Amino acid sequence: MERHRRAAGLAAWLGPWSKGSPREVSRVRRALDAPGGALDVHVFEPARRRATGGLLVVPGLHPRGPDDPRLDRFCRVLADSGLLVVAPFVRTHLALEVAPAAAEDVAVALRLLADLTRARGLPRPAALSISFGSLPMLEVAARPLEGGLVGGLIVFGGYVDFGATIRFAATGRAYDCGVPLALPHDPLNAPALFVNLAPYLDVEGPRGPLVAAWHEMACRTWGKPELRPPERRVPLADELARTLPPSQRALFFVGAGLAPGAEACLDLALARAGERFGFADPRPSLARLRAPLLIAHGRDDDVIPWVEAPKLAAACPPGLPVAVALSGMFGHTGAAFPGPRSLVAELGSLRALMLGLVDAPHERLA
Repeated sequence: MERHRRAAGLAAWLGPWSKGSPREVSRVRRALDAPGGALDVHVFEPARRRATGGLLVVPGLHPRGPDDPRLDRFCRVLADSGLLVVAPFVRTHLALEVAPAAAEDVAVALRLLADLTRARGLPRPAALSISFGSLPMLEVAARPLEGGLVGGLIVFGGYVDFGATIRFAATGRAYDCGVPLALPHDPLNAPALFVNLAPYLDVEGPRGPLVAAWHEMACRTWGKPELRPPERRVPLADELARTLPPSQRALFFVGAGLAPGAEACLDLALARAGERFGFADPRPSLARLRAPLLIAHGRDDDVIPWVEAPKLAAACPPGLPVAVALSGMFGHTGAAFPGPRSLVAELGSLRALMLGLVDAPHERLA
């Protein structure tokens, strides 16, 4: 009964019908020693009762990290349910970069959470990744040392096929076993994609200002659906383009999603990069996992298409407890009401996800 009560409480806060944020939650910012300098984390916990489990929340690419209001609210809801939550400011993710160094930040944050839960006599914590946070979380969970620190894993909106995922970000095209899919696509993804492609593109002059302009474009547009129509973004793009040499402006507009040519740039960059993006393949990590895994994905995810979810499950080792929950009630950054015909199925997916959030931090995910 307690398990279902907690799951219902989470659903009340995280479903598409909910607004506001729990108030009885403590949040403390801590700086941890990490390779390359200090790593900041937010530690959330219920303010008026004892936590019963721990959860590491690994954000995806976002310039604000756990300070993003949506992620802050999510962590507060989890803490209000009785969890000790640690959310790291993954430094490469703040820079919108998919990079190997992200795993070291995740490992430092996980070791902190493991120490905190051990000191309180709690079960081994779970780890939950969001979007591109799946790559470093899975790598850390597959390591001999850190893998023994986690009792359960949840991947929300993750990926297996890096090439197909970034091609969707550039073009909006996705395929299920070779069949084209009509999926929602967020055009605001383009600048973050080009931040990562920049080292492999033909750029006249220093790349730094161009990368900074794409980063600023992303910072000022992400999470703002009113800016998805191209004409709404043109004034901002014009402002940023004026800070660049004339020779870089045309490429800037391609990377801002406001001029054609993104797919050609992607093809060129991937060809030149060769194996340098090989680290972005999570399959070697998936094959070494030991902790039970829940894979959740929104069918309307407009950043990473839902077809990546079954690929994640297929890449796991035989015998590993793996569950997949696909839902039309969640996109990439929020919840939405399902249609009446799909309501029963969607409530089942929501229940599976909420029970997973209750079970994973208590070593009961199976």
